[in-house]
Formats: sequence, C-alpha cells, structure tokens
Amino acid sequence: MAVVRRDGKWTLEKQQNGVYEIRERGNLQARVITDDYEPQGMMNDLRMDVMTQTIEVRDFKDAEREFQNHIKKSESGGFGLGGGLF
Repeated sequence: MAVVRRDGKWTLEKQQNGVYEIRERGNLQARVITDDYEPQGMMNDLRMDVMTQTIEVRDFKDAEREFQNHIKKSESGGFGLGGGLF
C-alpha cells in the first residue's frame, strides 16, 4: 500500500498493479481499477465486490481524475443515502 496522491483528508492509495483506493481519513470510500488490473481468478476479482463502489477507468491518469471528482462530489453533498448506486 502506497499513497500516490493526498488532498487534505483524502488519499489515493495504490493497493496493487491497476488497483487504487480512495480513502477519507483512512476509511475506504471507493476503489478505482485501471486496465492494468489482472484478477487472480473469478472469485478474487475486485470488480465483483458489491460492498465497495468500484470505478473502472483506462489508466492512472484517469484514476487521478476520478479521485478529484470523488472529492468534489462528496464535499458538495453529491453522495448520500439514495445516491443512485444501485
């Protein structure tokens, strides 16, 4: 685990090749997966985790963009109960 971006209380952490986590004060808020991600079998595919919002993008640059978008939406009240995730 390595922090690759920090913005106040928010971090974008690299978990493995192609997998990044958006965290607020250490608490997982979303996972960003790039095309570099290669799951270790269907049962271990992080894209199947229904408990964590998963955002799929092409590359790290897009992951950084999603990190900033997530912060903006969260701090403007864009996420909340009934936010349309399901």
